[in-house]
Amino acid sequence: MNVEPGTFAPATAAAIAAARQQGISLHLEVLPASAWAALEASPAIPVGLAPGQPAKVYVIFDANCPYCADLYWRLQGDAFRSIGMRWAPVAFMKQDSAAIADVLLAANDPSKALDDYFRTNDLNSDKGHELPSFVMQARHAQDYTGLMRHLTEWGGYAPMVIIRTPAGEVLQVRHDQGEALRLALGLAAAR
Repeated sequence: MNVEPGTFAPATAAAIAAARQQGISLHLEVLPASAWAALEASPAIPVGLAPGQPAKVYVIFDANCPYCADLYWRLQGDAFRSIGMRWAPVAFMKQDSAAIADVLLAANDPSKALDDYFRTNDLNSDKGHELPSFVMQARHAQDYTGLMRHLTEWGGYAPMVIIRTPAGEVLQVRHDQGEALRLALGLAAAR
């Protein structure tokens, strides 16, 4: 289904209207279809995805971002477990952001490494961060500039949640929390 840029597919418009009637504001912005291709081409960590399962949600994050860690823990709740996600790192907050992202991506089990990293570190403190010990695969350092350029084009903040609806819309979820976040991610999980 082709959706005109700047507009929502009928199912998305109906979900936004239903949320509004419940007093919930969904803050969604339509991104170009090419955004999804850019995300799929970027290095990312699968979270809650079975092997071969496509992602319905991308989260762009910096490993040193306390808001990203907070979002990670909120998305571990039962309401979000069935939604396949990929966490795509960028490096801009601190000098070691790229090195931490490289280590997480190179782990034999990157999703466990990401979970261990967020579990082990209090990103709100000024203390240095520890990387949990795990076996790493041989891999070259990643280039995060392409995704960083897109992040800047799409709003320039992390964490950034981007979903793809069954209608093929690529939507950025802007600063939603709680019930609004659940409803927005539910748009991606709809069949």
